[in-house]
Amino acid sequence: MTFVYVTHDQDEALSLSDWVAVMNAGKVEQAGPPWEIYYHPRTAFLADFVGAVNLVPSTVREVRDGTAVVSVGSTNAPVRVPEGVSLTNGAQVRLCIRPESLALRPMSAGADGQQVLVPGTVARKAFLGDLMRYWVTVDGREWIVDQPDPGAAASFDGAVQIAIRPERIHVIAGDRGA
Repeated sequence: MTFVYVTHDQDEALSLSDWVAVMNAGKVEQAGPPWEIYYHPRTAFLADFVGAVNLVPSTVREVRDGTAVVSVGSTNAPVRVPEGVSLTNGAQVRLCIRPESLALRPMSAGADGQQVLVPGTVARKAFLGDLMRYWVTVDGREWIVDQPDPGAAASFDGAVQIAIRPERIHVIAGDRGA
């Protein structure tokens, strides 16, 4: 059975639907499966509208075989180029990084070879029951990092590293809005 359900409740829309259309100013911003809408938004508006997100301005350093090397904080990371997107060296993009895909590490921790470590400073944190939300300042910009099960995890203050798995970074090209 097909039906149309209009809601502003994002949890409801993502959990009940097998296909979602997000409207912006009377036009469809993007339509598709909830997973695609959440993890692979085509615009900064959509990324910011659906859930919490870090939209990080970045520069494409190199493009090769469906992979782009982009700047992430003070380092670089190889990321997948989204299907249908053409990137060139020097292009300005936004990196869509969801808070739940990040982890905090002490400054003394080393990368495991699968992560990019970005140094930052905990600006503030909030205990939300099932998670601890951190706001970490990186290059003058605050990133949100969600740590699950805070009762079983270390608490962080001061200087930290944000651990990022490059495959969890989604590139938004040609869109400066948000």
